[in-house]
Formats: sequence, C-alpha cells, structure tokens
Amino acid sequence: MDMVGVIESAYRTELSEAEWLSEVARAARPHLDAGFGVATWTFDARDLTRTVVMNTGFAGDDPGVLTAMAAASEAAGRQPRDFRAAAHANGPCQTVSEVVGTAALEVPELRVAFAPYDVHDMMGVVGADPTGFGLGVGAALRAPRRATRAEVRQWSRVAAHLAAGFRLRRTIDTRPVEAIVTPDGKVAHAESAAKSSDALETLRRAAISVDRARGRLRREDCDEAIEIWRGLISGRWSLVEQFESDGRRLLVARQNDPETPFPPNLTMRERQVLIFRMLGHPLKLIAYELGLSISTVSSTLQGALRKLGVSSIADVIRMLMPGAEP
Repeated sequence: MDMVGVIESAYRTELSEAEWLSEVARAARPHLDAGFGVATWTFDARDLTRTVVMNTGFAGDDPGVLTAMAAASEAAGRQPRDFRAAAHANGPCQTVSEVVGTAALEVPELRVAFAPYDVHDMMGVVGADPTGFGLGVGAALRAPRRATRAEVRQWSRVAAHLAAGFRLRRTIDTRPVEAIVTPDGKVAHAESAAKSSDALETLRRAAISVDRARGRLRREDCDEAIEIWRGLISGRWSLVEQFESDGRRLLVARQNDPETPFPPNLTMRERQVLIFRMLGHPLKLIAYELGLSISTVSSTLQGALRKLGVSSIADVIRMLMPGAEP
C-alpha cells in the first residue's frame, strides 16, 4: 500500500495545525484503521517521565472515538507511571500492550473511557524528536497484539518524517532556505552550507530520490520508496515542495536539523544521536532520520558516551533523567 502519502502529508506546512493534523490522520487511516478511525496528536515529552499532549486530530466515522482516546490519555497521565511517556521513549512503532503490558489497559479509568467501544489496545506511531516535541499517530485495536516486523520497519521511517514535518512547522520562520532544486536535480540556487560542491551533489541526488519516491515507485515498491526518501539530507536539510506562479514545481532545501540544549558538553550532532538512542531508536534508523551513514552515527555515539564517561544508554538515562526507567 502507498504509505508515501503519509510522508507527503507531514510536510504540508501551508495548512493550519488543525488542518494538518486531520490531513496526517486521513493519510494514515488506510494503513492503520482497525474500524475506529485514526487519531493524531502533538506532544511535549521534554520530561522523559511525563508527556503533555498539545493538539489532536482525527479521521474516522465516529468522533466519539477521539473523545474516548483523549479521556484515556488523560487518565494515563494521572497514573503513577505515565505509560504514554514509556511508549514515546520505546521506539517509533509499537502497541501499548507490548510496551506496558495488557494490565495497564485495564485500569478502571481507561476502561470507563473506552466503555462505549470494544477497545483493548492501541497501535502507536511516534514521531519523537531530540527537541522533546513530536507527532503521534494512533489507532484503537479490538485485541492486544504486537506490531509486526514489517510495520515497525515501515512506520519507523515514516515517523522520522512526522517528526521532521512538525519540527519544520515550528521553526519555518527562523530556519533559512539554503537551496532550491528542481525535481530532476538541477540546483537553481544555493547559499550558506549548501554552496560547497559536496553539498550541491548531495542535494542533487536527494532531489532525484525524493521525486522518484513520489512517482511510480510508491506503488511498485513502497519499501524502497520510503527508504530513499531520508528524514534529513546530510543531517541538515529537509526538501519541501514549492510551486512557482508559472506552475513550475521546485524542491526547497530548508535547514531543519533538531536542536537540543543538553548535554551541554557535547556537540550538537552528538546530542542528536544520543537522544535518538535514548528514545529507543536503533543506529540504522538514526542514520535514516539524520541522513548520515551508519558508521558516522556509530562513531558519533561512541564519542558522546566517552565524553560523558559512561558505557551505555541506560547509564545516560540514569545520569540525565533520574526519574526515567532505562
């Protein structure tokens, strides 16, 4: 099935936030809906032990499902352990039951919220970000189950774009356009970091890959289409479609790398890689999210751990977030 449409919806920066959340839900619905519809939500998870849901969207036949999901989410936030935080820090694609167990879903407050519906689990796609903010997509399920390996592989990469799209929306007025590229790879304009010969070649190849992913490949080999449309280019740029007044289609390269203030003694790249690992992302996925090689991500992570004087991500979580569970 064509999941490239979900990636495209993530970068609809011209929409209002309410329209955007509904658009992402509509794009995801054919792939996630188990009969209840699909919800989207933006969240603040800068505190790894608690999650604050900000705005929501929904695509489905019964808006009451969103009300029930919102009530269940609020009930989860009142529990001694906020399982939403555990889910957001457990990787980009999972069901609630596999993160916290089925017992957590039988809390009386949650059962009351879902009383009108035969809901016993939820699939969650979490576009979490080193900035601490993110975009989630979820679908209620009739029975507990685990996400399949195919779901994890595809949705983890789609989630990278959900996070990048939300980050772009929040910073679009302050992060510059550094290049304009045609879909066939011709660079029409470049400035700042995009002016080097290596950057120009990278942007050229990336534009061709994005255009290929959005063409026939999305129907012929969706996995390959998702794989070649990386979350970022060289850890710096997102390519966003723009139409000129004459109808010409261009791809605008905007600086969109995640910024995070801690740990302060690390470089920005080390912080990005470290926090992605703290969010449960494997090295291969981090390489996809940042548009870097796996070897670069691995060496960057090892450098960060050495500077912090620790040997594992669990040590980092205990050091930086004493209340969080590694």
